[in-house]
Formats: sequence, C-alpha cells, structure tokens
Amino acid sequence: MASVSNTTSKGNPHQWLQPTTLARLSNLELVAKAVVDGFFTGMHRSPHFGFSQEFAEYKAYNDGDDPRFIDWNVYARTDRTYIKRFLGETNTALNLVLDVSGSMAYRSGEVSKLQYAKYICATLAYLARKQHDAIGMTLFDNKIREVLPPASHPDTLYRALAVLERTEAQDGTEIYDSLHHIAGTIRKRGIMVVVSDFYCDPQELSKNLQPLVNRGHEVVLFHLLDAGEQQPAETLKSMRSPATIKDMESGNEVRVTAEFMRDEYPRKLAQHIDNLKTAAVRNGFTHVLCNTSAPLDELLQQYLIVRQQQR
Repeated sequence: MASVSNTTSKGNPHQWLQPTTLARLSNLELVAKAVVDGFFTGMHRSPHFGFSQEFAEYKAYNDGDDPRFIDWNVYARTDRTYIKRFLGETNTALNLVLDVSGSMAYRSGEVSKLQYAKYICATLAYLARKQHDAIGMTLFDNKIREVLPPASHPDTLYRALAVLERTEAQDGTEIYDSLHHIAGTIRKRGIMVVVSDFYCDPQELSKNLQPLVNRGHEVVLFHLLDAGEQQPAETLKSMRSPATIKDMESGNEVRVTAEFMRDEYPRKLAQHIDNLKTAAVRNGFTHVLCNTSAPLDELLQQYLIVRQQQR
C-alpha cells in the first residue's frame, strides 16, 4: 500500500487542480490527465486502488497472455519467457455509476455537482485505463439512462469520456431501483464507484448495494455536496425570512426561515452525513465525502487514506 505525502513541487501543481481551474480546460481527457499527473506528483509510488497494476510475481508465458508484460531481461538471462503478474490484474473491473438527476445540477459557484462528478469519473477512468483495467459506466436518474458495459479495450476510455461530455442533469431520482438493477447486472468482481449527492435513506441504499459486497465486490460511495450546501453562509446573507425554497427535481416548494437555515439545516445535514457514513462502515462500503470546492488530488488522497484505514 502506498504512503501518502503532501503534494509539493516547483510551481505548486496543487493550485492547478482547483475545480474552477479545471473547468477552463477544453475537455474531460485533459482534466483527467491533469489530475492524475498532479496526484502522482505527491505519491512515493503507485497507490493500490484495487484496480492498480502493482507488481506481484512472475509466471511462465502462455499463449493468450499479453506480450507487453514479457520481461525481456529475464529472457536474456534464462532463455525462458516469463511475464509479470500484477495485483488485481485478472479479476478487477471499475464500474462507474453516476447520478445525473436534477439535484446534481445545483451549484453555488462556478462548478456544479454534476460537473465535479464528471471530473471524478473521468479521472478514475483515466487511471484505470493507464493500468490496463476494464472500465464500465452507468448513468441514472429516475431510471437507467445509459450503460457502457465494462471492457478493457483502449477505446473504452474515450467512449466513457464522450458519454460524460454530453450528459446533463435532468428529472428526479430513483436511486434504490436503479442501484438494485445495476447490482444485478455486474458479474466480474471489482470496484463499483457510485457518485451522487445521496439524498436518500442510508439503510435503503445499503440494502440495495449489500449483495455486491456479499459477492466479493468493493463498493465506494463518493458523497458529493456543493460548498453552499455544506456551508450555507452566503445563502443566509441574501435571504429574507421567511423564504421559499424550490426542489430542483420535484418542483415542490417549502417555506423556511433564516433561523432554520442557520441552526436546524446544518444539524440535519450533518446527521444525514453521519448516518450515511455509519451505514457504509457497517456494510463494508467505502464512504468519501466530497466538496465541489476541493482540489481533485486532495479527493484522491482522501480516498486512498480511507481505504488504508479500512484494511
């Protein structure tokens, strides 16, 4: 397992991984490359994400093995053909599951939750491709919107990025049925990464994901919230009490007071986050809380640290 250090190098590359800076890049491939390169600047060696290519052992070359992994130095010494085996090489696939419902369009700044979620998915897909692993993707709101079956073909990354580029947030959320359906279709053991704001019942969510853990999959929840959702100070500054808040998915309206937003709302949100985190730990999931204002390399480091603590 990799050790983690602070990202330090000439020119402080950390500053270039701010979401508002990444938003100015022309496409998601450039975003993913910038994040991955910046992230590895702060690592002593390649981290084991569960779909990494850390060297494990040698094995004799057989027909059908990938010739890229032949160790020609060993061949020169022994006149025998061996290939390098890597951890996670034969039984791991990355399945990205992205919530594209209406609430993901929310933003209090320059970058929306959906845009940040695209950065997460693009970065993980890019990392998986660099390590020759299978990539799959599913988009959902109140139903399954698009499915890209897991594959390790080089074109899969670009197909995944194209899907992300054209996706917009819309409609309501039916997260339980969607995840139940997705869990039933994943066969190859690996990692299922769900990126969502998770405005749902943690227990019901766990019930629909637990079968994956039982079958040997790793489940990772990237719990994505806008900075304004977590700290509504700016909202309070311009708020006249009472105010009407409109649900971005249902269109329903509710009247709230400044006192509620200042006192009750933060407490309720913190309780929901804690409940989701507790349910995740109890059911063997990895829970990573994300804020749309955080640099992407910080997020990946946070993910790695959480996984280290759970092992």
